[in-house]
Amino acid sequence: MTTNASGRARAMRARTMRGAILAGARQLFLAEGFERTSMDAVAAATGVSKMTLYRHFRSKEALFAGVVGEMVETIADPELARTMARLPLRAALETFGRRSLEWIFAPEALGLHRVVVAESRRFPELGRMFYDRGPAANVATLAAYLARNTNGALRPADAERLAAEFMSLLRGYEHMQALLGLVGPPSPRQRDRQVARAVEHVLQKAK
Repeated sequence: MTTNASGRARAMRARTMRGAILAGARQLFLAEGFERTSMDAVAAATGVSKMTLYRHFRSKEALFAGVVGEMVETIADPELARTMARLPLRAALETFGRRSLEWIFAPEALGLHRVVVAESRRFPELGRMFYDRGPAANVATLAAYLARNTNGALRPADAERLAAEFMSLLRGYEHMQALLGLVGPPSPRQRDRQVARAVEHVLQKAK
């Protein structure tokens, strides 16, 4: 095996190990929270030694940041903006709404939201990362589409405000109830109603 091939193999093993550690830690952080999750528990859940764990993540704080960062990356859908660009306004809004609801009410997304809020005073930078890469990025995607596809009816600031209103209507009060564990995720019929409500609001404002 050449030196380059050997290096690639080591890098591949390291990425695989890092992914396994993050997967095990994610389950523990979401179930137990930051405070009650120990590095010993992560090592046991992942099946690695503590030496290996600390080789990849120097502290529990760094591991927590890695878990949050990896999960937040799944919020943004790089294909969504391109898909919307090919659709008329109503269809694009419906597509955006359905995709957003899939993430907003996903069990792991709700768990991540709870953990980040609980730990935001301890790790304010993670709260900012969650907001910037998640809710703010989704609003920006929708605002950019609205600014380009409403025949000049919306200035950029208006498009951003309307996109934020769309997201608020989409989540509704049901999101707060779901975060508190009072209700489960909305049914397909409920999701259709939430999407329709948000879409009609935007169409009225964008005339």
